[in-house]
Amino acid sequence: MKNIFASFFFVLALATTFAAQAQTIRRVNNSGLTIAGVNIYTTLQAAHDAASANDIIYLEPTDISYGPLNCVRPLTIIGNGYFLDQNPALQLDKRDSRTGAVTFANGSAGSRITGCVIGGVNIAANNITVERNQITGALYVGYNPAIGSVGVSNIFVRQNYLAGGNSIIFYPGSTVATAVSNVIVNGNIITGSVRTDTGQYAGLGNILISNNVIGDLAGGSGNSLEVDNSVIKNNVLTFAGSGSRFTPRNNAYTNNISGNTAFGTANGNQQNIAPSSIFVGGTASTDGAFQLRTGSPAIGTGESGTDVGAFGGTLPYRIAGIPNVPSIYQFNQSVSGNSLNGTISTRSNN
Repeated sequence: MKNIFASFFFVLALATTFAAQAQTIRRVNNSGLTIAGVNIYTTLQAAHDAASANDIIYLEPTDISYGPLNCVRPLTIIGNGYFLDQNPALQLDKRDSRTGAVTFANGSAGSRITGCVIGGVNIAANNITVERNQITGALYVGYNPAIGSVGVSNIFVRQNYLAGGNSIIFYPGSTVATAVSNVIVNGNIITGSVRTDTGQYAGLGNILISNNVIGDLAGGSGNSLEVDNSVIKNNVLTFAGSGSRFTPRNNAYTNNISGNTAFGTANGNQQNIAPSSIFVGGTASTDGAFQLRTGSPAIGTGESGTDVGAFGGTLPYRIAGIPNVPSIYQFNQSVSGNSLNGTISTRSNN
């Protein structure tokens, strides 16, 4: 019953937030319960197929995936967050909103997905925002599995947690039509690499990679930062071994920290810094472990005195990927005679 209340109250809060707008709010719920109302679906693809441009799809908390999505219209998709059992007092219902792989295909320009656990992302349209998600597969920029390289521009990948050694992969082709440009990768915890798999480095343009953590807490070898025509600043690259790569092609790189000598020491960069001296480590939640410890060399050493890493900068990583809509994190009820009294505790999540 509590979980039903949580979903219901969240939808009410969401409806209030967007009441002044023309979008239709569509709910996705695969709990198996019979839920009264309209615009309720059991899979993400079904909600998408019924939606109109600019509708809002709310993925209610569940332990079961809502399946993959091939998105061909502009939508906003909102989940419940992740690691909620490790980060208390953020949501009343601590289950995830899970999907399979999501492809933003032609027609989906302007879409945004937030607060979900996603099995992988393929960005093959312009003006796509992927923020505050746990991504359990790779995130491709400029790639559609059905086509291959696709030219894209104005992409925002921010405040996500890429789990299990997964990477952000740029996928430009060899022509102007398949170039990848105007991409911001900011405030992410990326346990794998940021790389260009096609080898077409000249197909990248105006890429900003800032305030990310790239690699794991152990500083394991093998991760890489392989891009071109990029501004690279305020990142922590935890890898330490010789198998980890950064090739300074046509990049400007400042105020980064590396576990090896990838960046050298010019332009505010720091080298040979162990992750254990930077982060609080395993006493916190899975994502909270990447917060800066007291005395960390990442504190205040970024551009203009900001902190280096995912929790620094103007759009820092948000614990548990709580989407920036109102949420209910506590509900108490009591019976007094014939009256049922309830207290709801809410918060904004900007």
